[in-house]
Amino acid sequence: MLKSPSSWESHFSGIQKRISSSPNAIKLIVFSFIRISLAYTELKRIYEVMAIFMKLKLNSADSLLMLYVVMHPPMA
Repeated sequence: MLKSPSSWESHFSGIQKRISSSPNAIKLIVFSFIRISLAYTELKRIYEVMAIFMKLKLNSADSLLMLYVVMHPPMA
């Protein structure tokens, strides 16, 4: 398993080189999987927050407000 940041960076740059030198069809597939993964992660986060709200028995207005606050944290 990779442990140091420099090994992660070299591994990541190697992956980027392989993707950039791949045919367009492969790039489309790779980026589609990345988009699906990001969407899944976001939806899972929303589901988990909503599950917490359901356990707390918050009404829908409170839940929507809290969901907005969780999904859009204030900028520092």
